[in-house]
Amino acid sequence: MEGTPFGRYRLIEVLGRGGMGEVWRAHDTETDRVVALKVLPEQWASDEVYLQRFRREAHAAARLNEPHVVPIHHYGEIDGRLYVDMRLIDGNDLQTLLHGGPLVPARAVAIVEQIAMALDAAHQAGLVHRDVKPSNILIARYDFAYLIDFGVARASQDTGLTNSAHLVGTLPYMAPERFRNGVSDARSDVYSLACVLAQCLTATTPFTGHSVEEQMMGHLTAPPPLPSQVDPYIPVAFDAVVAKGMAKNPDERYQSAWELALAARAALGDAAGHPRNSSAATTAHGSAPGESAATLLGPPPDDAPLSRTGDSIDDLLDRAVAAINRGDRAVASALADQVLAVDHRNPEAEDLLRVPTDRGEIRRLTIVSADVVDATDLAMRVDPETYRLLIGRFRDVVRQIAARYEGHVASSKADGLLVVFGYPNAHEDDVHRAVQAGLDIARDIEQLSEQAQRRFAATVAVRIGVHRGPVYLDSDQDDVYGLAVTQAAEVSALAPTGGVAVSHSVEPLIRNAFELEKLPSVAMPGSSEVVNPFRVLGERAYATLTPMGPLVGRDREFARLDKSWRRAKAGTLTVPAVVLRGEAGIGKSRLAAAATELAQRDGGTVLELVGSPVHADVGLHPVRLLLERRAGITRLTEPVRRLQLMEAEVADLGLDPQTEIPLLAPILGLDASLGYEPPKAEGRKLQELIAAAVTNYLLTAFGSAPGLLLAEDAHWFDGSTLDLVGALLGATEGRLLAVITGRDGNWLSDRWPAKVFDLSPLTDEQTDELVLALDPRVPPEQCAAVRQRCGGVPFYIEQVVSGLDPATDAHHSTVPDSLYEPLFARLLAVPDVVPVVEAAAVIGRHVDRALLVAVSSLSEDAVDDVIDELEDAKVFEPHGRDAWKFRHDLLREVAAELAPPSVRRTLHGKTADVLVSGAAGEPDWRLVAAHYEQAERHADASAAYRQASAEARRRGALEEALKYLTRSLTQLELCPPGRDRDRLEIEPRLERGFLTSTSEGYQSPSVAADLERCLQIVGSDLHDDQVFGTLLAVSSYYINKSDLRRAHQLADAMQAKPDEQRRLWSPAIACVQGMVTFLRGEFECARTLFEEASAGFDDEGQNSMEELWFIPWDIVALAYEHLSIWHILHGDQAAADAAMAKAMDRGDELAFPWGPYNQAYASHLEVWMRRESGQLDRARAVVTDMVERAERYGIDFWHALGSTLGQATVEADIALRAEHVDPDRVNTQIDLLTQFTDFWRSLGLFAYQTQYDCVIGQLLIAAGRLGEARTRLDTALRIADETDMHFFDAELLRARARTHTDPDTRAADLGVAVALARHQGAPLFELRAACDDVVLRGDDARDALADALARLPADCALPDVAHARSLLGWSSPGA
Repeated sequence: MEGTPFGRYRLIEVLGRGGMGEVWRAHDTETDRVVALKVLPEQWASDEVYLQRFRREAHAAARLNEPHVVPIHHYGEIDGRLYVDMRLIDGNDLQTLLHGGPLVPARAVAIVEQIAMALDAAHQAGLVHRDVKPSNILIARYDFAYLIDFGVARASQDTGLTNSAHLVGTLPYMAPERFRNGVSDARSDVYSLACVLAQCLTATTPFTGHSVEEQMMGHLTAPPPLPSQVDPYIPVAFDAVVAKGMAKNPDERYQSAWELALAARAALGDAAGHPRNSSAATTAHGSAPGESAATLLGPPPDDAPLSRTGDSIDDLLDRAVAAINRGDRAVASALADQVLAVDHRNPEAEDLLRVPTDRGEIRRLTIVSADVVDATDLAMRVDPETYRLLIGRFRDVVRQIAARYEGHVASSKADGLLVVFGYPNAHEDDVHRAVQAGLDIARDIEQLSEQAQRRFAATVAVRIGVHRGPVYLDSDQDDVYGLAVTQAAEVSALAPTGGVAVSHSVEPLIRNAFELEKLPSVAMPGSSEVVNPFRVLGERAYATLTPMGPLVGRDREFARLDKSWRRAKAGTLTVPAVVLRGEAGIGKSRLAAAATELAQRDGGTVLELVGSPVHADVGLHPVRLLLERRAGITRLTEPVRRLQLMEAEVADLGLDPQTEIPLLAPILGLDASLGYEPPKAEGRKLQELIAAAVTNYLLTAFGSAPGLLLAEDAHWFDGSTLDLVGALLGATEGRLLAVITGRDGNWLSDRWPAKVFDLSPLTDEQTDELVLALDPRVPPEQCAAVRQRCGGVPFYIEQVVSGLDPATDAHHSTVPDSLYEPLFARLLAVPDVVPVVEAAAVIGRHVDRALLVAVSSLSEDAVDDVIDELEDAKVFEPHGRDAWKFRHDLLREVAAELAPPSVRRTLHGKTADVLVSGAAGEPDWRLVAAHYEQAERHADASAAYRQASAEARRRGALEEALKYLTRSLTQLELCPPGRDRDRLEIEPRLERGFLTSTSEGYQSPSVAADLERCLQIVGSDLHDDQVFGTLLAVSSYYINKSDLRRAHQLADAMQAKPDEQRRLWSPAIACVQGMVTFLRGEFECARTLFEEASAGFDDEGQNSMEELWFIPWDIVALAYEHLSIWHILHGDQAAADAAMAKAMDRGDELAFPWGPYNQAYASHLEVWMRRESGQLDRARAVVTDMVERAERYGIDFWHALGSTLGQATVEADIALRAEHVDPDRVNTQIDLLTQFTDFWRSLGLFAYQTQYDCVIGQLLIAAGRLGEARTRLDTALRIADETDMHFFDAELLRARARTHTDPDTRAADLGVAVALARHQGAPLFELRAACDDVVLRGDDARDALADALARLPADCALPDVAHARSLLGWSSPGA
């Protein structure tokens, strides 16, 4: 059945199966929405009794309008199967939640309360659910609960039993009367809900046993369970609640579900402890979930202030008091917060949080006092629970709006809240933010009051007061004090019911932004202060909107455009750009349209780059829009077709697709897997190539004829696009006119050849001219009103005039109080306009029809009708095929304000879901992430930002990719803390560390921070590949930092991985261990490990590795590189060359950027190998090639390392081995190499660095600076001891010996060097030290040299071996 049509539906996937059928995720093709579709078994359609009840109850359930009842869209019969079409809820059922253990009592009660509301609504409509159970309760975000399966839970004769007489899903929750006579009423649902409450508290069903008989006898005869006996931390009061709710006699139960919920809420007041901490339980593999991989490096601290398993509230309070007494307020506050999380009204915990301090400061802040009107009267008119609910909703509204405007809730009292603006974050417009927040609070509370009136027959009203003045700010207690606080409260008391008032200190600061009305002055009680309040009527209509009316008052600007275009036609234009700058709505776009008309009139080519606020930081996004328009690419165009269209566009221009497509396709988000050869460049280099390709494309598109480049909203251009515009302005050859629009800011380059016009508002005369051009019927009085209201901004004027009625004699009253009202007042009467406009506002300025249909949940015809209305209203205008755009971005902002915050969040989430599904074409992941972010779906936003990062990497935009990964992590920080969030955090951190390390190197502090964080949160269960991938990344970081102790510990931990997994990952483990042992100087052991690593992964291991490989180096290449060094230390030049060749060949096999990165790494080690073998010319060529390769592929780290340390070291060796040492040359090399070595070490790069210290020491010796040389070499040996990095100690000791003037001291160092090299298995190092010893001591040292020479191949032709034979008087082999 899956994937096949079912009537009007297409079934997508099964969400669940049970005795009453299947629930499918399905697509309703008529409404174009995804729904939950319950399809019942075939037999029920032929059961007439059940069929009648199904229709009756499904119809009644569909009419329920209770938020906690999942809405039923449709029901009926298709192909002999009954079905119910319901809203698809994103969440888990309560049964799944309880698999993780019991809920804390407060959470259990909150869920039961919501289900009780749903049941009460159903019972009042005459419906009985009959199947209340955890699996029929869905838990969405923020623990919002839904009750499902009304009307379809059971057939009339169904008892919930099967012929096998075993438990089915509902038996543990069936009321006793169901077994006696089968009769059900509302109280049966109450019984079931009490069973659910008991299970929420204990995670077990009320009665044990799995057979029908055991369950039946439990319900009929056994006493109800006592939750406190299952868990002593459950308040005893819940025992009585469950007992009454599960009374055998229905008359003895709570008579409504809400009564049960109220009793459960009251039981929370008796809380004396908190529930078991199930997170303390160990996992199946023996490690606690909170244990991190960091424990592999040592024991965790034992002084963490968090609660321990089994702590009671008294224990927590005792510990909090002790913390206060020792001055540790942070710990005390954390413990008190834990108490309040369980016992919300615990007075002792609240007092602890109020403990005063002596720290504070005086600040001038804006204060908003929001007070409930007649709160006492409200409390007397409704029951306590309703009062608590309404006051709680009021506080939620204030807090949400305060957060929106970045205000801060400082304190609360019984019937009000105090919000401050200017702390902790100060803004230039804090006063305006405060007043706007007050208006929003009043508006939202009015909506809350309407809901309360319908539901509880009660109203809620507020008064808002705003004052500004000096206050005493206590940052520790997070509160403010002083006369200004009292004055804010007084202003609030003087405000009209449902209105906002401001004090005389606020009025002059906002009078230009808000409409105000003077209120009577009042003296403050007991004070000489007088309050002069003003009522805020609304915000002034200063919104900035785009004009598309007549062109008025822009003669000078238009004359310049006309002149410039005429010169462009003649090919003599010397200043190619005209910049139109000013505020939104001032007339920039209208002038740009006039320029377009000039060019199109003469047949000129017009290319348009348009900025987007959503994509202001996305590289070349305006270019992407242009490419898509020119190539005919839409949202729905498939990727393969996109590439084909782009290839055709390039070919039509006479360009070579094979050359241009690899550089243009990444801008469109097209991956190389679609069939083109990716460019061999990365990062900065790739960006340069793409920019050059775009410039060439645009200039080719203009051709030799005159053209117009229109760059609109350039203030939203990213840096790459601005650079592109600058490049084009330098290549116009007199035939290209660029018209650039933008708001004020620093986006405009002073290097652009441009004439800049800063547009000013129209004068009064020009305003009158524009008004009459728009509508000649407008009388003078209304013209004056327009002048007063619109401030000369053309688009304001256009919109206001469109809402005027010239036939009326009204003057100022005919001008709307808000710019938004005339635009939408005539639209609200048209069906479905508001949902379409709300959805369009969320989608963005440019609106694709298919996306709008999907998000608005309306039919295509309905959306088309609304779009026609919006075009007529001059809200929308066509923007390509099946696409429209808001005439101005501020129109979109106005439309967005129509939707309450919750609706906006839902629409943002829906828009993102549609984009991800591909229903509107290939996802723009940056846009998807922005929508999820606005929807507050933080985990989804995080995932989308990771996708955006991957796309940016394909374009070579590493900085952009890193920025998206940072945003991904920022979104995760907003998710609830816990193991799930930790797991989601690990991979983006590893990705960010990987990208940073490829460009900056592993020594980067940001790499360290990310890897250390991963180590802390990843856990220590080595069965988990994510843990293993993290350990591998962190160990490679420690190796590069030369923290070999930690790297070794992690390698040992990875070695302890279970056998099968260790087998899959053994090459990686061997490589890590090989690196550690090599740097320690344990060369023989390292060789064995590298030989194992060089075999690489098998297919299964390769697949596992690819998902979790966040390291830039490749283990096979790395193994061969180090084997090459091992072979040269053993005198085998041929084997060293062969191993290094294999390393380079391995780089050719690897994908970009791993291939070039590893080849650069190989070149770095080959330089070392060539230096050891005396092949200095080869070393110089290799380092030159390495630098060029790194430059070609944009690998900045290796480019920098090679051009500094690499080249300087080779040149130093050449200077040292010259036949005649040049002192000046040597001193120059000393300065260079010292500077470079110290620089890289200061950045944290320690691995292999002591070999450079050795070369510096040799240079200093050659210069006769023996004391400095000894100091340098001693420092290197000390670093070796501190890091355990002894791979070059023998050479350091040999060099230090030359700094001693005492022969015995020199001989001692050489003797240690010989012995150490022999012990480490480095015959070449041993030979060199032995040679120096022969030069020093003569025949006494010959035996040691002969012994060292014997450990090298007889046919070894290395210069050091030839020197040794010469000292011994031996002839060379074959001589």
